Amino acid sequence: MQLGEVRAAKAGDFEHFRRLADSVEGWNLQYDKQGTKVYSKVKEGSTVRLIKVVTNFQDVSLSLMYDVLHDADYRRSWDENMLDCYEICQLDSYNDIGYYSIKCPSPMKNRDFVTQRSWYWEEDNFIIFNHTVNHKDAPLKKGLIRGNSILSGYYVRRIGDGCSLTYVSQVDLKGILPKWMVNRAATKIAPKVVTKVHKAALGYQAWKSIHAPSYKPWLWPDQSILPKLRPDDVQSVGSESPSASDQEQEVIGDDPNGYASSDDDNIML
Repeated sequence: MQLGEVRAAKAGDFEHFRRLADSVEGWNLQYDKQGTKVYSKVKEGSTVRLIKVVTNFQDVSLSLMYDVLHDADYRRSWDENMLDCYEICQLDSYNDIGYYSIKCPSPMKNRDFVTQRSWYWEEDNFIIFNHTVNHKDAPLKKGLIRGNSILSGYYVRRIGDGCSLTYVSQVDLKGILPKWMVNRAATKIAPKVVTKVHKAALGYQAWKSIHAPSYKPWLWPDQSILPKLRPDDVQSVGSESPSASDQEQEVIGDDPNGYASSDDDNIML
């Protein structure tokens, strides 16, 4: 699916994501520790690097991971980098449009995204991915740089009582970021993402048992209260970031020693 394209995802879109998650050609190994591998790749015709994280969770079932990655209410309780998150509308039972803003590590400015999310479930695997769209109910906000999710998502497979997780992300954060900060995304931030997701999965059942335990619209679409998409509310996505004034204020030097690293600098979509 193209940047800004709004339509229900088709079988070919999910197969494209699956092939990307399983592919080995052109990927460079950037990190390999404690069962987690991080790869990067630059696709022809694009300057935005692809990041792929591959790991296994022996103590998290496929169905549990599916719930965790879908449950936006739960994410508000464990993702301390999330500033705001809400669903705007739905195309159908397997495609919706939502807003997400994130707290970025200093000295970066915070980012926000408007994306269409699409998902597909089978007995032994599932895929959830998103890409940037524009919607009139999510206008630009002062102090935030509007990024583009070219393609980001999860391919998760059943392995015994656990699961394997492949996270693929091609995100243009906009702004003017030095090479060292882009490289840090692969070697530092990406592994923290899967660690955070794993910890969240282990706490989900206890949390859900006291927070609307029977409410799971991703399993039972009839529960959804999201309004249907109105085509006139969708706007085109330009190649240039509309937050130019904010980008001019984001000045990041070439010296990584001036970067305030912390355990909270996790960026995930």
